[in-house]
This record gives sequence, C-alpha cells and structure tokens, in this order.
Amino acid sequence: MDKNKPPGISFDDVILSELTFSRKEALSSKLPLDMKLNSKISFSQKEEKLAYELSCQIRDVEDCFNIRCTMVGLFSIIKGQENMGLEEYSKLSAPAAIFPYIRETIAATTLKAGIPPVIIPPANLSLLKQAGSKSTSSDS
Repeated sequence: MDKNKPPGISFDDVILSELTFSRKEALSSKLPLDMKLNSKISFSQKEEKLAYELSCQIRDVEDCFNIRCTMVGLFSIIKGQENMGLEEYSKLSAPAAIFPYIRETIAATTLKAGIPPVIIPPANLSLLKQAGSKSTSSDS
C-alpha cells in the first residue's frame, strides 16, 4: 500500500437498516448512559464488495430510555486504482465512514423524543477493531 495515494475504495451507499427507540414517560436526564458498539462485516471477493454493518445501542442504567441504530455502509474496489484491500479497509476506514451517520441519527431521534439529545463524542474506532467484529465471506 502506498500511503501517499487514496485507498482506491468507493463509499457507494449508507443504509439505515434499524432504528428502535423507547422511553418511559418519567425520565431523568441525569442518569448515566451505557453504550455498546457492534459490527458485522460481509465480503464478496468475486465482486470486490464490502458491506460493513455498525450498530450502536444506548440505554440509561434504569432502563427508562433505549435506542438502537444500525447502519450499513457499502464499499467497492475502484478498478485500476486499487491501493488497499477490502479487509484492511474494513478494520478502521469503514467504521470511521459510517460512525458519523449513527451519531447524527441518535442525536436527531433523541431530540425529537423530547429529551436532551444524546450526542456521542467522537470515538477512537480502533477500539472497535478489538471488540470482536464478526466477518463473513461469500463468492457471489
């Protein structure tokens, strides 16, 4: 890989695949929140495509509030500009591309729910790599 060149991978689409939200009427805005991130990676080696699914679940410690948001980013190799493999790209660049969409969706949803918006701070996504991502491959 030439670090002076772009990776040669196209960010083709982002899809909101799940958004669930619940809250109880009485909700304290001062409760600590618990956040979990999970990922799932699917490769199609034959088509040189990657589907990277990133899920974020946030709830308060008393279960008065719960939100889950899952986004899927679709990526593909740019023919003739290959500079990085999809597997390497999926480790850090793919989640970094999708994470801002999750942050915005959670902030907007919680704001519209009549509670103080949950604003997720920027995160070190290299920690997600250590969180145990699941990978699947297909030849189709």
